[in-house]
Amino acid sequence: MTEETGRYRKIVVPIDGSGWSQSAIPHAVDIAHNNHSEIILLHVFRPPAYEYTDQIALAGNDDQIQQMREQIKQHLMGIRNQLRLENINCRVQFIEGQGVANLICDYINEEGVDLVIMSTHGRSGIRQFLFGSIAQKVLHGVKVPVMVVQPGKD
Repeated sequence: MTEETGRYRKIVVPIDGSGWSQSAIPHAVDIAHNNHSEIILLHVFRPPAYEYTDQIALAGNDDQIQQMREQIKQHLMGIRNQLRLENINCRVQFIEGQGVANLICDYINEEGVDLVIMSTHGRSGIRQFLFGSIAQKVLHGVKVPVMVVQPGKD
């Protein structure tokens, strides 16, 4: 390891489009500054009624799904551009499919990521049990450190 690179060269920040998920970005920026890291903003797009995508396309609603994709991509590119203005090496990765947690884990494990920083929606108890937790699944599904940020807490 040279003085120019730190321990965490690639940092993945999974972003679902919510303000909750974006609360992980300032933490990633701090670590990226100190380690000369690249931040990868990762979004897994799951179209509404994913299992019926072919039928939706046949019904002529494919334009709406494409519009959703483009809006999310534009939002992510805006975040990326802002981070680049702060001299952060940043890129966007957009994946489409079902099984969000598994797709995040697969990407992290295959990409050579050094650190994951993500937020949690703060569910607990029965809601956590019923809906599962993407953060929890990622914690157990990757081989790198995972920093979990609770929105609203520094």
